[in-house]
Amino acid sequence: MSIQRFEPNGKRLSHVLVHNGIAYVTGQVPADRSQDVAGQTAQVLSQIEELLEKAGTEKSKILFAQVWLKHVVADFAAMNKVWEDWVPADALPARATVEANLAAENILVEIAVQAAVEA
Repeated sequence: MSIQRFEPNGKRLSHVLVHNGIAYVTGQVPADRSQDVAGQTAQVLSQIEELLEKAGTEKSKILFAQVWLKHVVADFAAMNKVWEDWVPADALPARATVEANLAAENILVEIAVQAAVEA
């Protein structure tokens, strides 16, 4: 049983790993936290795209996405606009979005995904 790990973060986690044909991308948060939820979402999706590429897959292969928003009622529409512009219309994954008390006050969005990796 092979597990490939990419982008380790110290002793805590790998930002992406591949096992049994699935890439697991950890929850990604924005680097520039001064932006609004749309700007933060765009950053996070760009990071996810880079990690998926390292794992040998891409956004049209996303199976499931989990989105956490600091303020779901206030920010759901703005986050969705960025998401809808980014995700391929013919490859919509399953997705769940919830409100969460994220790790820092200025983090407005966090997204994790799982994607198929074709051999």
